[in-house]
Amino acid sequence: MKKEIYLIYKYYCKEYKLSDFKTKKLWNIIRPICYHKEFLTRFKPPYWHHDNKTLAEHIICDAIVTYKIITKPKLKKHKDIDINTTILIAMFHDLYEEPWQNNIKFKYKKIVNKHGFIHPIEAITNAITWFPQYFKDEQITFKIIDGILHHMYPLPVRALDNTKMELNNQQKFDKLSDKYKKMIEISTKIGKVGSLSFRKSIYLEGRILSKADKIVALGKDIKSINGLVALISGKNKKLLKKLK
Repeated sequence: MKKEIYLIYKYYCKEYKLSDFKTKKLWNIIRPICYHKEFLTRFKPPYWHHDNKTLAEHIICDAIVTYKIITKPKLKKHKDIDINTTILIAMFHDLYEEPWQNNIKFKYKKIVNKHGFIHPIEAITNAITWFPQYFKDEQITFKIIDGILHHMYPLPVRALDNTKMELNNQQKFDKLSDKYKKMIEISTKIGKVGSLSFRKSIYLEGRILSKADKIVALGKDIKSINGLVALISGKNKKLLKKLK
């Protein structure tokens, strides 16, 4: 299985024209995450992300494009950019709980609790739960949290307030330490209008991932009208026909 995952990774590195040297450097950063049991499940159905690319494949592609952007010569002047942290934001940004395309479980009572608004909170909750070793430094932790929460900009994220969020991993969220919940609250209350936070990440690391995510989604992942419609409806008719 591990060899298969590496071959998938190398395939996408070639598709995005990442050099052999950078392919090896990036793999050293993301390998432990790719081999985690929860991440491995997201290489398979029913975890389709955009059209018929799996969630894990999408995340890996985001990490590749993020790495390409952050290692460009023009960004070398930003000596304070943390490459590892930026890649962690990429690897964790969509690590949500339930597959969202054609999922009949999604019956939210409030529009602001739909997948598009809520999945960044699910993602950071899972990341902290499954990969605690990356969240020991508070400054780095807040940078990762802020980058994940606002990666959908200009689309908003659900703000952490006193109203019910209807998370699919609510029990995991409840078990988070208060310091992590406070960071999530602070990040989502900046730019808050009603129950939504409208802003880009405070940090360059988060903004780079946000750019990479759109390059991947709009450039390679979404290849049909059905895929675009699914972003709003959650239903992808093309994918349903293929599965049948």
